[in-house]
Amino acid sequence: MLALVRWLSETSASSAIRGIDGLIPVLQTIHILAIAMVMSSLLMIDLRVLQLTKLQTQSIADAARRFESWIWIGLVLLAASGAPLIIAEPQRTLPNSSFQTKIVLIALAAATTYALRIALRRNAEFSSVSGKATRAAKLLAVSAFILWCAVAAAGRFIAYTQPT
Repeated sequence: MLALVRWLSETSASSAIRGIDGLIPVLQTIHILAIAMVMSSLLMIDLRVLQLTKLQTQSIADAARRFESWIWIGLVLLAASGAPLIIAEPQRTLPNSSFQTKIVLIALAAATTYALRIALRRNAEFSSVSGKATRAAKLLAVSAFILWCAVAAAGRFIAYTQPT
């Protein structure tokens, strides 16, 4: 790991990112806004799946279609802003246990969010599916949101955890 960190920190890309005044705070801001985009879009879907919103005029399938694209756009923005942050400061991120936890949580959260997407596409209206399928979709919805909250928390802890 240390060899990768050393090599990456010495690349011209790393130097270029660090050399542009204000770029790192801008990338961090985009990164935070992107996680907010993912989480708020997922929350809107979750509230509809869990039937906790008063906006029952929109079907679950319509709500999922409406907010799903924002989730995936947010994920692209997360990757597009996160990669340069890693390249700019690999010694701060790569050996950091909070960063490593965040990466694992991202994989789990993305997989769970995708599984929810599949469940919602297969069962467009829960009124016509079994209670078991409805419970599974609700569990996926809650699990995905909790995992994204954990991703955000792990991301914040990177600043306060010393690389190992």
